[in-house]
Amino acid sequence: MKRCALVFLFAMMAAGIVTAQTLEVLWMGWPKDQVMQLVNDFQAQNPGIKIDIQLIPFGQLFQTIEVRLAAGGGTPDVYIVDGPNTASYAARNYLLPLDEYFTAAEKNAFFKSSIRAGTYEGKFVSVPYGTSSAGLFFNKEIFEKYGVPLPSEKLEDRLTWEQVAELAKKLTIDTDKDGKPDIWGLGIEQIDRPYLLLPLMQSLGAEAISPSGFETKGYITSDKFVKATTFYGKLFNEWKVSPTGLNDSAIAREYFGTGKFAMMLGNEWNIARLAKFTNLKYGLAPFPYFAGGVPVTPTGSWHVGVNPKSANKKAAVQFVKFITGKEEVIKWYKLNGIAPARPDVYAALPGDFSNPMWQLFISEMNSTAVTRPDTPGYSQYELILREAFASISYGADPKKTLEDASARIDRELKKYK
Repeated sequence: MKRCALVFLFAMMAAGIVTAQTLEVLWMGWPKDQVMQLVNDFQAQNPGIKIDIQLIPFGQLFQTIEVRLAAGGGTPDVYIVDGPNTASYAARNYLLPLDEYFTAAEKNAFFKSSIRAGTYEGKFVSVPYGTSSAGLFFNKEIFEKYGVPLPSEKLEDRLTWEQVAELAKKLTIDTDKDGKPDIWGLGIEQIDRPYLLLPLMQSLGAEAISPSGFETKGYITSDKFVKATTFYGKLFNEWKVSPTGLNDSAIAREYFGTGKFAMMLGNEWNIARLAKFTNLKYGLAPFPYFAGGVPVTPTGSWHVGVNPKSANKKAAVQFVKFITGKEEVIKWYKLNGIAPARPDVYAALPGDFSNPMWQLFISEMNSTAVTRPDTPGYSQYELILREAFASISYGADPKKTLEDASARIDRELKKYK
């Protein structure tokens, strides 16, 4: 009987009837025509593996991942992981430890900060797919029109936040005299997100969470954290150099591209995405820091993880290695513009990354970059802190708002102990 079965199997294989092994992949909802180029590359090189990739819009992605993994099944086999959620997924055994699948040399191909973001309790559990940085974009024509000297683009001449505030005051302009600014001095691309705002507090030496990852009292309520957050609130309320309510990064980018922002604190992806504003003349200054403090920049981006309950672990790891490998990351950068998490990609594309703006970001990734807090409850941490930052931007008292937020966050974090 066994011999007959084998003969039948070989006959089916020869006839091309045997169904390929299928991997279910839960992925960020990037443009399908971009994503499928990488998927097709993998399938062409691995004809025995079929990729069923499901592209989920950003607004639904995290809930979808939570629901699917909490169900306890073996699918998805592979899924996209927002870097700071690594600890949360790993703490609940949603991520397969990958140390036995990756050599030291393979891990060393990524930025150290990216590997740290993909590691939880000493185990490597999510593979970096991209990284990020941020800086201060400025509109050269607005500066020149109003006689304000251009910021330096050199790291050694990094502006302080105090200097940025003074520049923003000079460049908040009511051109038609109707009592409302037509040019805002400073826009913040991710206006309420800890990703872009925590470096302000960290520049003053504030910690964003306890070393254990389970407590924020005494951290986001510290004098240093409150001081930096008070400065943030003044941008909107006292100095009125930044507009409230622009919590969509695409709209913030549109404001900067069309001359409604003199300066914009924003991400590296703007190098590619601002290209559509063909008349825009802009520069990039390093991410500011507070006088007396230290330079800190944000970093981190998407990672890729494997479901530990997958029945196709070997194939899943094979796909993860492929899509985070040098050649496909090069291709993804050219398609989508997200900063690679692999230094060897920057070395391979000197024409793309030799310009001063990219060189500034690469330097920051290597020297001043700090990942977001390492806590199993990052989703709750971020949501509550976003609400606090938004309230402060509308005029709420920073100290009381942060104290209330801390109490709420710490209640949520207790669930993970």
